[in-house]
Amino acid sequence: MIEDESEEWITQFHPTVEKEVLDVLRSRAQYAILDQLNYMVSNHMGTPDEVKKIVLDEITKITYDPIEMDMDEN
Repeated sequence: MIEDESEEWITQFHPTVEKEVLDVLRSRAQYAILDQLNYMVSNHMGTPDEVKKIVLDEITKITYDPIEMDMDEN
């Protein structure tokens, strides 16, 4: 099952030192990226350098996509 496999690869993140929301969000993103890199390299989806390029390309696409704001209008 996906839950069993994901538990092995997803780092549990419990903010303890971070004081600001932005710091917590950055830390969560960093852990997610590192988890993806480790998973892909361990499962032979490419060399470490190839995997880094794949993930960096994905991050670049995400950051260039338009940002949709989820704001309630009263």
